[in-house]
Amino acid sequence: MTAGSRRCDRGPLKRIIDSDVAGSWVLVLAVGAALVWANGPWADSYAATWLHPTHVGGRAFQDFTTVRAWVNGGLMAVFFLVVGLEIGRERRSGDLADSRTAMVPVAGALGGMVGAGLVYAAVAHGTPGSSGWGIPMATDIAFALGALALLGRRVPSGLRVLLLTLAVADDIGSVLVLATFYSARTYPPALLAAAALVVVLAMLRRSGRVSTAVALAGGALLWVLLAAGGVEPALAGVVAGLLVPGARRERQAESDQAEFDRAESDRAESKLASGGSPVDPAARLERRVAPWSAFVVLPLFAVANAGITFHSGILGPPGAAAVFVGVGLARVIGKLGGITLACLLVVRLGLGRLPIGVRWRHLAGGAAVAGIGFTVPLLIAELAFRTDPPLVTAAELGLFAGSAVAFVVGAAILIWSGPGSGGVPVEAVGPPGGDEAPHITW
Repeated sequence: MTAGSRRCDRGPLKRIIDSDVAGSWVLVLAVGAALVWANGPWADSYAATWLHPTHVGGRAFQDFTTVRAWVNGGLMAVFFLVVGLEIGRERRSGDLADSRTAMVPVAGALGGMVGAGLVYAAVAHGTPGSSGWGIPMATDIAFALGALALLGRRVPSGLRVLLLTLAVADDIGSVLVLATFYSARTYPPALLAAAALVVVLAMLRRSGRVSTAVALAGGALLWVLLAAGGVEPALAGVVAGLLVPGARRERQAESDQAEFDRAESDRAESKLASGGSPVDPAARLERRVAPWSAFVVLPLFAVANAGITFHSGILGPPGAAAVFVGVGLARVIGKLGGITLACLLVVRLGLGRLPIGVRWRHLAGGAAVAGIGFTVPLLIAELAFRTDPPLVTAAELGLFAGSAVAFVVGAAILIWSGPGSGGVPVEAVGPPGGDEAPHITW
């Protein structure tokens, strides 16, 4: 049975669950529900629900004092587990498997993070919100790919692959920023134990002795150790996802077009074809957990964190206006400029090239769409301004406004750009000797 026939045999519910657009709209509806709840007749119950005190003994749980804290630090581990599984899949069989193919989107991810951080820092420097430079860095995979899906055939197929790889690399960088710079406290003995556990699990994984159950159990223990050590415990999900064994599928290199077409279908086929096969536990686990992450965990996270109560003085507190403007501009200008310039530099140096059929105008549109982001940015905002709730509110407003503008700008660029060139290379990487700079076609 071909992949195409397998997709045709799926029921309507299965097609909805696997759709990037569906997950994006559910998240949008969750954000809307949070805003209505926080500003409607039941506004008092919003805070009462999510800030309801919880008490669990032990050092590992001392930061989990509210229902919202359990959602952010506990339930979000499921989301990060899916992130880890996606990173592992791309590393084994996707664009991250080949360093030359991955060079452009990985450089773009780094450039987008740096660009967003610099724009924010320039705006918020010297204000109480200066520590929030990490907030606008991350891209939401579901929202970005959903935005491209809404634009249909105006988007070249290679751009979706490039943006997926960029978002995965962006996730890796954002996780490192979150773990390194936004931990409230540290307890070295617990962190040393966590590091030792990761080393042991990695060695077992390398020797082929880690099953899915062992990886998940190790992730649960790591969650406790990270919580006790003062590092965001939900990040244990990424480690668990990377530890789950998966099957590596060799990729042929008959032609660039076939390579990119196959890369685009890998995402669906890993869930449908090999997802249920016992020889690929990682794909099978991702197929089972991803819908729970997209349709349960992320909506709950959005409802718990996106309930901004609007009032006339919302940007009045010290630093709030700078945070709002900084986040908004970073999502649009920082991401668009940082991603485009980084990718341009890599191509000009002959280190990589854009996918077949993708022109620079398409990449600029995709770079703007990469400015859409809520999930990890909201989590970082909660950690960066944990003692200053008005700044959290300002950051949330900036994320909403910046993401909306980023989508409009990206959609406008892609609609203006038209479809790709249909298989004719439009970006050269230069001669093998590297004596001549590549020609850049917009």
